[in-house]
This record gives sequence, structure tokens and C-alpha cells, in this order.
Amino acid sequence: MKKAFLTSILAAGLLLSACSTYQTDNSSGTESTQSNSAESSAANTEAASAETNNPKEITLVLSQELNTIDPKSGVDSNSSSAMNNIYEGLYRLDEGARPYPAGAAELPQISADGLVYTIKLNQAAQWSNGAKITADDYVYGWSRAVSAENAAENLHFYTYLKNADEIISGEKNISELGIRALDDYTLEITLKAPISYFTSLLVSPPFFPLNREYVEDQGNLFASDSDHSIYNGPFVLTEFSGPGIGADWAYLKNDSYWDKDNVHIDRINIKIIKETATAMSLFGTGEVDQIGISGEYAQNEINSPAFVAANASTLVFIGYNAENEIFKNKNAREAISLLIDRKAVANSLLGDGSAPANGITPYSIHANPTTGQDFAETLGVELKTDVARAKELWAAARSELGLTGEVTIEFPTFESDRMKTVGAYIQGVVEENLEGVKVNLNVLPVSVFIDTARSGNYTMFMCTWSPDFSDATSLLELFETDGGSNWSRYSNPQYDALLKSANVEFAADAEKRFEKLQEAERFILDDFGVAPIFYQSSALLRNPKLKGIIYHTTYPIYDYKNAYLED
Repeated sequence: MKKAFLTSILAAGLLLSACSTYQTDNSSGTESTQSNSAESSAANTEAASAETNNPKEITLVLSQELNTIDPKSGVDSNSSSAMNNIYEGLYRLDEGARPYPAGAAELPQISADGLVYTIKLNQAAQWSNGAKITADDYVYGWSRAVSAENAAENLHFYTYLKNADEIISGEKNISELGIRALDDYTLEITLKAPISYFTSLLVSPPFFPLNREYVEDQGNLFASDSDHSIYNGPFVLTEFSGPGIGADWAYLKNDSYWDKDNVHIDRINIKIIKETATAMSLFGTGEVDQIGISGEYAQNEINSPAFVAANASTLVFIGYNAENEIFKNKNAREAISLLIDRKAVANSLLGDGSAPANGITPYSIHANPTTGQDFAETLGVELKTDVARAKELWAAARSELGLTGEVTIEFPTFESDRMKTVGAYIQGVVEENLEGVKVNLNVLPVSVFIDTARSGNYTMFMCTWSPDFSDATSLLELFETDGGSNWSRYSNPQYDALLKSANVEFAADAEKRFEKLQEAERFILDDFGVAPIFYQSSALLRNPKLKGIIYHTTYPIYDYKNAYLED
């Protein structure tokens, strides 16, 4: 759920990046589909030639409400995807997950030491009220977030910047943040250490600009609903009543957008439907153009010309409440993990293209800079299933903790068919095999789940998380002691030291950094600090005439800018 942070709600999950100037991993975010697909350039040409005076309108189904449209505050993928379509930062991601200029006029000029990024802005970019977007808008947007208490879960984005840590801790003034306007259309960014993937980070909502005059005029009403925001993306938002309120909303083509000639959809309706059967019915009658499916629905539709499957890059995991006496005990944590048959969950229980997880970092996210080998494939860890051993460990944990009688585990997750199914499976195997354990599975609306996880009002929880960028750090930092999204409150000095070594000591040595990150992941898995379950696929049914939607394995998940309808 971070921008991770939490994964693509569109596919019934929460979600509750090389040349001399930038680096990208070699993975592709292009969807696989059994219907014909067009290359983006051909798609734009075809879409443009098919344009008429008739409005182009589509309807998409999501399973979760929109939680925020404030760039500093979103931690779920639904909010991230929405903001990517109504706002725009310096760069967007193409189909290969490579950053390309948007709010910027070109890729950054990077100093020889990798610390200073000089970026020329796109002078055609403007806000939906007609105001020009200047370098000051970026300085203001970033400074506002770094100094905001309620942006804590996104502060990890900014800690790459010079002086950000000191500003967050109150040691320095916000004016010393490593970003400044050299002139109206030139931005200078200074990092505290070289980061090879920093350009890819700049596509994320926390790095979007904001118009100071508008935001300060709106005060607390800013981003409270669609009528109290200002937009600079391909679309503007309408009919959004507020976070978690009501449900449906819509995107309208932004006539002030600098690249509006390449936006071919006039209106995108978003309908919130939580029951897959209802969504299937509407799709069958042609009332909606895209729905997310999972489990037997996906299995039954896999040969349909409307079936679309995207890469499985979202981690689904169990987080243990490290402040709970039960899960302070390693034996108890290991017992839960050993009960889970990950292959059965992915291949039989779901059977929708999801893959069993043998670690935290998904496949095709981070490659060895020397060999090109995948991080997940070379980790060398096997998460085993061993029910007999789990029972032994639980008996040992009960003895060590002095537990007598029944133990109740509060186990929240969020609303989706997939999470309900897997949650019920976890509940069943734990209650069946661990003596004296009762599991209260609580399936919550996303906003309630996020609040519950943040508050620590649980024993263990299950959620999904998509990486913000193509690097193992994007998920591993979830479990740092001071991590803004460390909902499980896992804390281990050795784990923290390994991550710090990777991202500070070896920041400029990609090979050593890769090794340290793998060491860190092996450490937390050996400590059973988290229980990865599976890598979630994104299975959809989509109108075969609807083309050009770009899917990314990292945030933002869905980009509708280039979408169009074939005649």
C-alpha cells in the first residue's frame, strides 16, 4: 500500500528503472493479452485518425474507493494511479517502465559525482486554471510535504534529498532542502548520496508540483474533493466527494494539458463494485469496459479475447505485530509461516497467474548490475511448508510465553475477493493446526484497514504492496525501524545496518549494493520478521476495442493517457 506503497486495487488488490543520465531496470511493464495489441506510436496514429466529434467515453470498474488526491498523502495504489492521471510530475513512465519527459523538457543533466540534477522544465505545461507551471511549484510541493506531519509515510521519498533528514528531525529549516529554482524554468536538485534510480523516482506523486497560491487559498479544503484541487495531468477529476465517501467518480479530458492532442478519451467513468459476479454481469452486457477478476473467474476466462494478464509484481504478505507478546517470539512467527502452502495458494486456490513467493522482492524488479540476473531468482531462499514442524514450534512458543487456554489472533485484511479467499485459508490452517488458537478474520474497507494497520490494533495483518520503483529497497525499507510504512513495527538493528550499508556506504557501488540488499532480505526472512505469501497478478477483462492503457509493475500502476477506442 505504499506508493507502496499497497497494490493495484484495479485488479482486486490494495494496494493499501540506463544511460549516462538515468538508469532503469531491464524489465518490461507491458501487459500480455490474447487480443491484438498496437505499439504506442501506431496506437496514437490510429486513435487520432479515428477521432470524430462524438465524445469518447469508457467505464472502468474498481473494487475500492479513492482514499486521497493529495500528492503527499497517498499510500495505496488506487490513489497513486488516480493522481498519475490527474497530475503530472517531471517524468512519466513509458511501456518499458523508462522515464520520459513530461513536466520536464528533457532528461536531467547529472553532475559527475551523481549528486546534482539540473532539469529544464516544459514551458508549455500549465495548471487547469491556466497558470504556468514553474520551478517554484516543484520547490513548494516538495517542501510542503517534507514539513507536513501527516505525510510521514511518504517521507522516505524525500530522504534522498540533501538536508531532508535534518529538516524532518527539526535540525534544519525547510529552506535548506536540496531543491531550488535557478530560474522560472530550471530546477536544481541536490542529493545526499548518488542514487542510480533517482530519475525513476520522480514519476511518483510525492514529487509532483503544486501551485502555492491555489493550495494556500484552499487551506484545509485542498484536495478534499474534486472541486477543491487544481490539475496538470491528462485528465481532471470530477464527481469525487471525498476520501472513502460514496464511491464512483470520473476523469474528464484536461483541455489545459500541454499534450492534450495525444489524449483520445474524453471521459473515464469509475464505478466501485465490490462483488466480482456483479462486475462480470455488467461486463457481459457491455455496460463497462474493464473489470478486475481473480480465482475461478480468471481461470474460466483465460481463453476469452477480453482476458488481459499483467506481470505478478505485487507482494502479498502477513505482517506480525512486533509489539504483541505472541509475535515477539520467533518460534510463533515461524510456525505461522510454515503452515502456508504457497504453491497451493497461488496455483490452486487462486490459479489466476499469481506466483508463490520465496521472498519479499518480486521478480523483474531488480537486476544484478553485472550479470543481469534477477534479484528474486538469485536470492537462494526457500519458504517451506512443514505442518509438523509448525506444531512443534508453536508448542515451544506457548511454553516460552507461558500461554494457557485459548489464544485469539486479530487478523484484519481488506475487501477483495482474492484477499477474502486467502484470508479464510490462513484462518483455517492456523486454527486447524495450532493448539488453542482462534483467528478472527476481519475483512475491512480499505480506508478502515489502513487506519487499523497504522494504529497497531491487530495481532497480524495481511496486505499487498507494490514497489514504488525498480529496486529491492522499495519493499525492503517497509521493515526498517523508522520506516514510515512499517506498520508491523518490526525492528532489528542488524537489519537496519544492512540496509544503511547498501544505501549509504555502497550507494555508488551497484554490485556491492546488490549483495548487501540480498543479505538484508535473507536476514529478515531467516528472522521470520514477515511472511511473504504470493506475488499477485493483475487479471482483467477488457473491451478488446479499448487500447493503449499502460500497465507498470511499479507505481503508478495504470496510465490512461494514451488510451483510445478502436472503431
